[in-house]
Amino acid sequence: MTISYNPFDPAQVDDDEEVLTQLRHEARVAEVLPGVYYVTRHDDVAEISRDAKRFPQAPFRPLEEDTRSPDELQLGESNPPGHTKVRKILASVLSPPRIRALEPLVDRVCADLIDAFTSKGRADLIGELGRPLPAEVIGELTGVPPEDRHFLHEYSDLVVSAVQEQDPELQQAAIDRVSDFDVHFLEVIRARRNAVGKPDDAMTALIEYRDDDGRHLSDEKVLLHLTKDLVTGGIDTTTHLVGNLFYDILSTPGTYERLRDDRSLVPSAVEECLRHRPVVNVLFRRPAEDQVIGEVTIPAGSTVALGYASANRDETIFEDPERYDIDRGDVLRRQLGFGWGVHLCVGAPLARLEAAHVLNATLDRIPSMRLAPGFEYQRVKMFMMRGPVALDVEFDPPRPDQ
Repeated sequence: MTISYNPFDPAQVDDDEEVLTQLRHEARVAEVLPGVYYVTRHDDVAEISRDAKRFPQAPFRPLEEDTRSPDELQLGESNPPGHTKVRKILASVLSPPRIRALEPLVDRVCADLIDAFTSKGRADLIGELGRPLPAEVIGELTGVPPEDRHFLHEYSDLVVSAVQEQDPELQQAAIDRVSDFDVHFLEVIRARRNAVGKPDDAMTALIEYRDDDGRHLSDEKVLLHLTKDLVTGGIDTTTHLVGNLFYDILSTPGTYERLRDDRSLVPSAVEECLRHRPVVNVLFRRPAEDQVIGEVTIPAGSTVALGYASANRDETIFEDPERYDIDRGDVLRRQLGFGWGVHLCVGAPLARLEAAHVLNATLDRIPSMRLAPGFEYQRVKMFMMRGPVALDVEFDPPRPDQ
């Protein structure tokens, strides 16, 4: 069965709610392109996500020839046993104590960023809040030198463009700029490896890691995990989460005021945003053997597209799924906004912390907020990602006597 939907086309992904609803109703699995099977429903996406043996992970650009070795793959593209080792390393870097230790920094950065625009009565919450916040936090977590942190968000954008950009010239330009920074950052890693009295951050943790045979990671592997898995994985996604969160809240009448008055609802607001407007639309698997889902046989070597954007709006799981509703309760535990199974986002706890703290900090300082007149949500032009390029808001600035 072939339905007209191309998950690799950013233009089609912009407004795909209607076609995804059609896909869910008509087929558990739809061959949307030759050799590309889109999985539409929640339980199937969750089951495949858990089964890395039958459905190994595919690269982020699965339709292109990939000549990289397993050691060159990002965490989200790799498979066990290599994936298991890398995930263990990154989980230690993103341990609960290390994340808790970042809370004062998160609060301080949120306060400084918000206080910088409250007197204006308007802001672009992406440019003035959603972009700088995770760059500061990830910069501190990873140990990127302060003089390099101004470039982290641009670097993250470039890494994403190197994967998802459709224009070959723009893609190559992004690859070249990433390579230039990587050369510089390898020097930073080598200097840290030889330093005395290393700071307790992710760079040091990766440098000092030893496997069961006592071997260290190479400088190139430290670079890969630090810049691609932690910097890129922790910046762009959090920016989009912050943008989606505020957009969902502000486009749902009365929700901002409810959250201002009842902060116990903040975690539900974050989880519902991850369901309603997930940052990652789709990821890919590639079965080594023929697999059957429902009545559809997926041939070995095909591309299986896990439709997180569709699964999170599955009507059999989430009632009235097109509505942003912070009162859904326990069912929100089933949202797939951070993936599922062995590829559940290793940085999810940090992203949740940043989203909750930035929302609370905004509610503390700005009693009422609204979308700017005429504002329209325009999604970033990357097929995998969902987030606004800007989020223009207005609010009443504090009186001079406040």
